[in-house]
Amino acid sequence: MTSEGRVRLRPGVTVRDVWSALDDCYPFAHRADWDNVGILAGDPAASVRSILIALDATPGAIGRCRKLRTDLLLTHHPVIFSPLKSVRPDQGDSFAAYSLLRMGVAVISAHTNADVAPRGVSWAAARRIGLREIRPLVPGEPSDACKVAVFVPPDRAEAVLAALSQAGGGRIGAYSRCSYRVSGWGTFLPGESARPFAGSAGREERVEEIRLEAVVARSLLSGVLRAVRAVHPYEEPAIDVYPLAGGALGGGIGAIGDREAAAPLDAVLEEIRRRIRPSWIRVAGPSRKTVRRIAVVAGSGSEFAGAAREAGADLFVTGDLKYHQALEAAAGGMPVADVGHGSAEKWILPEFRRVLADRFGASLAIRIFTEQEPQRAFRPGATRGGTAS
Repeated sequence: MTSEGRVRLRPGVTVRDVWSALDDCYPFAHRADWDNVGILAGDPAASVRSILIALDATPGAIGRCRKLRTDLLLTHHPVIFSPLKSVRPDQGDSFAAYSLLRMGVAVISAHTNADVAPRGVSWAAARRIGLREIRPLVPGEPSDACKVAVFVPPDRAEAVLAALSQAGGGRIGAYSRCSYRVSGWGTFLPGESARPFAGSAGREERVEEIRLEAVVARSLLSGVLRAVRAVHPYEEPAIDVYPLAGGALGGGIGAIGDREAAAPLDAVLEEIRRRIRPSWIRVAGPSRKTVRRIAVVAGSGSEFAGAAREAGADLFVTGDLKYHQALEAAAGGMPVADVGHGSAEKWILPEFRRVLADRFGASLAIRIFTEQEPQRAFRPGATRGGTAS
């Protein structure tokens, strides 16, 4: 209560608040350059009381939003992926956006940023399978990250780092405010029209400076530079930007870990079937195999079979295995199990809920909506809803 005896109401949760909670664990800036993530529909300032979490904005998920009067739909796959030329109910690519906007449901999608996070999509699947000592299959996020180096007086370095961090820079995996500092001396000769922070115009100066370095996702670079310049004391701050080859933002692609004990391939596949409940498991490669180490790339990750083999995996679990990739697996000596695109990815949904529940507690009603793979196996002689003839 206030000193006047009035009850102070706690501000409600907004769409932007939900985005911020997810961004802390799955930074939206750490996405593939072709991806579309973040708040994709709705007012960021809108109030949120209920959330539905799903892999996709399917008609089933949209119907559940309508039934539950949901304020926000959180999906893994982007609701809007390619640019829309129109938003109409009779156009397949814009049906979901039209329906959700008409109902007033905001949308957040966390896709490749959740794939590459340290406790991301493949980690969640590997944990569900029961693996131990889980680590990235391919460490480091493949990104367009860059290194920003700012030269600043020692007593202003903290202010510059704070501004850089608040703008999203200096994040590596689960760590924030990551930086490196080295001291040195800077020299400059101010022109007659200059207004230097130190020294005077027309006289060469030699001052102590800190070289402050931090990693920044390129998608955030312009905002980070604006934030740094806003607090930097120099009239013309010296800032270097270097592109980085390879991943530099933490996390990685896929996951790899070990079972508690080795077991025959068929027994391991049966255990995987029980644990992740896929619509099917299609297997390529040798059938007589003892499995202890398993690599996982949830979703479409069959191109990482080579990385799994090099990492010493006895089995590679992924989705969307193609014909020629199956032939390569058969020749490579390592079994590959295709469990479908969404069957392994769906285990990130409870992780999304855990993150939001930890942040907001009982302030939000959070539900998960899951569906079977959109494809299904046809069994000859069987008819849905009837008897075999």
